Amino acid sequence: MSIQTLRDGPLCEALGGELAGSDNTLAWLRDRGQLLKREPRSVVVLAEIGGQACYLKLFLSNSRWQGLWVRFSVGRAVRGFDSARQLRDAGVPVPEPLGCLRVSEGALLATSAVAGADLKSLWTGDPGHAMDWFSIMQRSAQSVAALHRAGFAHGDCKWANLVLEGDHCVLVDLDGVTRASPASKRQAADIARFTLSAEALSLPVEYFDAFIETYCLETGRSWSEVTEAVITPLISLRKRHARKYGRRGHELLGR
Repeated sequence: MSIQTLRDGPLCEALGGELAGSDNTLAWLRDRGQLLKREPRSVVVLAEIGGQACYLKLFLSNSRWQGLWVRFSVGRAVRGFDSARQLRDAGVPVPEPLGCLRVSEGALLATSAVAGADLKSLWTGDPGHAMDWFSIMQRSAQSVAALHRAGFAHGDCKWANLVLEGDHCVLVDLDGVTRASPASKRQAADIARFTLSAEALSLPVEYFDAFIETYCLETGRSWSEVTEAVITPLISLRKRHARKYGRRGHELLGR
C-alpha cells in the first residue's frame, strides 16, 4: 500500500508500519479496531496502536469523481489534525492529534481516545436523571465557550460530539472546525446545534438554562444577546430535523 505522511505525529511511524502490511485500509480497520461510526464518506474506529488507545477516522475518496474526493478527504483529515493542534494550544479540551496519513482509499486521521461517553449516550442511559446534569451542562458550556473565545466554531456541535471525561467535556470530530469571530453567525450555529440535540432529547428547561447561563458567564455576553442570535439558525435546524426524523421532544427557546 502507498502511504504518505500528511501531518507527522507520535503515531505516524507505528500506524504506517501496520498499514504497510495491508492492501485494504477499510478491511484493516474492521479487523484492527472497534467500529464507532460509519457514514457514506467516513469510518471511525477505536483501536490501540503502539500501545496507545486512539480514534482512527478514515475519510474515503473512492468515487467516480476521484480527483475531487481525494482533495476533499485529504483536506478534511488535515483540517481535523490542524484544528486539534490549534485548539489544544489555545487551552480548549480536545483530543491530541497523533498523525495524519494519505492511504489508497483517502486519508486517515489518528487522535487520542477520550476515556468517557458522549452527552447523548449519557442522557439516554440515565432516564432517571441520577447524574448531576446541572454540572454536566455547566461543563459543556465551559468547553463550547472556550472554543468560541479562542476564535473558532465547531461546525457540528451536537451532543454526540461532546464527551464527558472526568471533570470536563471534550470536543471531538473536529474536521469541520473553522475560524470564527466572537458572537458570529457560525458560533451562534454551534449553540443552535447544541440546543437542537437538547430539544430532541427532551432535556428539562432548568438543565438547558444552566448551559446558557454558564455560556453567558464564560463569554461575557447577555442571555438575550445569545438567545436572539441562536433562534434563526435553530428554527432552520428544527425544520430540517423534522423533515428527516419527524417532530421530537420540545422547544427550549422561543417558549
